[in-house]
Amino acid sequence: MENSKNLKARDLALTGLMIALVFIAGNIIKIPTAGGFVHLGDCMVLLSAVVLGKKRGALAAAIGMAMVDISGGWLIWAPFTFIIKAGMAYIAGVVIERFKGTYISYVVGFILGGIFMIFGYFLAGTVIAAATSGNGFSTAIVGGLVFAAKDIVGNVLQATSGVVIALPLSVALVKKRKSASI
Repeated sequence: MENSKNLKARDLALTGLMIALVFIAGNIIKIPTAGGFVHLGDCMVLLSAVVLGKKRGALAAAIGMAMVDISGGWLIWAPFTFIIKAGMAYIAGVVIERFKGTYISYVVGFILGGIFMIFGYFLAGTVIAAATSGNGFSTAIVGGLVFAAKDIVGNVLQATSGVVIALPLSVALVKKRKSASI
């Protein structure tokens, strides 16, 4: 029973640490884009899946990145970010777990998570623009699609930078975990 309590406390501490790291990484460097900003947060979103697994990694990624939106004044995006970043980490975690943590599983999992993020923000941007436009439904949807399209390049850069940075870090973390029994 003592072992179970220690494991739960360790899991809680690691999850809290990853939430903080995701939040910090999302706030360190922000490069403005047409509809938001590019930052280092997605690297930590993906690493959350590596360190914590698919479920807790998704939770840490979702909370940390939603907090970035809330603290940065992007409140309208926070619920979408929560879902999108949770999905991004969860997808990466599923692929990594399914293929036993091989290097290719990290590459494929991270890329699929990034693709989910790109499409997720495209849909979220469409919904936000359509809901706030005040036009008729069909006009709002078309306007929303146009509005959301401007963010695709920034989201591709965001996903790509997250994958490129997370891959070598994940390899290093896995090696360290194996040698230290973390």
